[in-house]
Amino acid sequence: MDIKLHKQATMAPKTHAEIQVASTSITDSELARQYGVAVATIRR
Repeated sequence: MDIKLHKQATMAPKTHAEIQVASTSITDSELARQYGVAVATIRR
């Protein structure tokens, strides 16, 4: 499967979907640490 992301994409669509599902049960800082991104990225 060939995934085409724009130049400034920071994560794959699969990771983005996982974060959306998990955001109700885990804090933003825990998710950021788990996925190696900034808290601001999680909040977006």
